Amino acid sequence: MPNKDPTFLQMLYTVISENTTVGGAVMASIIATLRILYDDNKTRPMRIILEALTCGALSLCVTGIIELFHLPTSAAITIGGAIGFIGVTALRDFILKIITNRIDKK
Repeated sequence: MPNKDPTFLQMLYTVISENTTVGGAVMASIIATLRILYDDNKTRPMRIILEALTCGALSLCVTGIIELFHLPTSAAITIGGAIGFIGVTALRDFILKIITNRIDKK
């Protein structure tokens, strides 16, 4: 009798394909990894791993904003890809610039 139990890779594929939140995090991680490798600047393995994980975690955090603005859940993949493309450093600098401008105005 053949074994009908799904393998780990089959279960992983099912989770990624059916859950757009996880798909967005995976997309951010993949794009961040490819961006760092393409950039060919400081391509240490630890930097690649940390950048990919941080971009994935950021895109998971953004899913709350997607629900807040009543956007479709498929937007998680697009936003995750954008976060991976922009990168953690550029995103952090942009947010810090906005915060300091608001503090300086007060």
